[in-house]
Amino acid sequence: MAAGGHARWLILLTVLGVAAVWIGWIGYLASDDDLYYLAALRWVSHPPFEGDNHWATRFPVVISFAALIAALGKGFAAFHAMSLGWFAALIAIVGLFTRSIAGARAGWIAAILVATMPTLVTFSSLVNCDMPEAVFLIGGIWMIGTANAAPRPIIQGFLSGLCFGLAVLCRETALLPLVGLVPVFLIGKPVRRDILLACGAGFAVILLGEMAFQFAMTGDPMRRYAIAAHHDSHIDRAANLEGNFLVHPLIDPLLVLLINDDFALLFWFGIAAIMFGAWHLLPAPAKPRMTILVLVAVADFLLVGGLTHMMVLNPRYFALAALTITMIVAVWLAHMRPRTCGLILFILVGANMLAMSLANNHPRWASSALLMAAKSHPGTTILTDADTAARADLPREFAGLYNIAVGDPKPGSLYLRADDSPLEGAAPVALYPSPPTVLGGGIQRIGLGGVLPARVAKRLLAPNPTAILWQVNPGRSHP
Repeated sequence: MAAGGHARWLILLTVLGVAAVWIGWIGYLASDDDLYYLAALRWVSHPPFEGDNHWATRFPVVISFAALIAALGKGFAAFHAMSLGWFAALIAIVGLFTRSIAGARAGWIAAILVATMPTLVTFSSLVNCDMPEAVFLIGGIWMIGTANAAPRPIIQGFLSGLCFGLAVLCRETALLPLVGLVPVFLIGKPVRRDILLACGAGFAVILLGEMAFQFAMTGDPMRRYAIAAHHDSHIDRAANLEGNFLVHPLIDPLLVLLINDDFALLFWFGIAAIMFGAWHLLPAPAKPRMTILVLVAVADFLLVGGLTHMMVLNPRYFALAALTITMIVAVWLAHMRPRTCGLILFILVGANMLAMSLANNHPRWASSALLMAAKSHPGTTILTDADTAARADLPREFAGLYNIAVGDPKPGSLYLRADDSPLEGAAPVALYPSPPTVLGGGIQRIGLGGVLPARVAKRLLAPNPTAILWQVNPGRSHP
């Protein structure tokens, strides 16, 4: 491909990637990202830090976050640099991997599909472990899949093991796809056993190194895994129903892939690509690494789907399967006529954008409203419930707001209620209606919001309850 062709693809990737991030931007969730931040601060202020919870022991995530905080300071700049940096790394490694097996055109297509995939774009604005884990897994698969023909195959196998070990330190569930390497070792193809043993050695170096670190810091080499085991008891199984269409445990994991806005039409076109022979379009030297990729992705899918009593059927747990099918689709599209390729790519990307435009990008709206109320009334303490205040704590600190407190409504006080239910003995001072979804906002701007059915209007135009700031009447108290 000529230099001009690469430039056009790069411009297209940049435009679509920026548009996707803008549509899917959340920025801060006051959840796992909070916990990563607190752990990273310990590495900045008093390193080393052994971690005191499940998130704090994900050292590749926490230490890279700490490095950005040290460079950029405390604030959301470090948050966004962290999330967007790992997202860019994932786009790059998937694009380059695909290029290595099917050429530059396929690589650019894969990069575009990753840059606009809803389940990944959502996390591009949130500090998370998913992106680093996926980068290390893809990197390890690439190295182990090409090790047979490498100048120093044993060293490359060892390096792949280091990648897999780092992926597990990002999240223990990265062990699941590695089960796919077991049949490769038993058969001895498409990767030699001595290379796989070197891979195992690299993997062991990382995990044993972490255990040695925990032993030196706490006296318990298995501390990380004890924390992880207790973490599982806090998982809410009801989350399986969030955004999923479920019928029966045997087919529910497949339905997560096929009927879920986090993947839009990706897996449907993936089925078409497989049926129409995408595998046979691969050159022979590329098939070993794709075989490894498919094996680990299938193992991951089967184990995640089979462990529903231990894990939530969250689409992000199927990211490896999505990345694998992305590469297969890219290979298929790259061999089509340009017009046909462009049409299908337009459909895929358009479906991704539409799916993201339906999402609620303000899931912590009450906390955002609390910050707005505090800024509007700088001389008055705003009371609210504990959860709303806690979710706003870090943005409050960054904004230098100190007039927020947890408490019940008191006579003469200002109280922010997270929903629009009335508060007896109080008068509303300000209303903070929920921002619409991106699609809902577009519908409002063209004046069609009033023609939507009530349920659709609520979903698109007001996905969260209106938060209300109340002035409690003097002399009135509330439970």
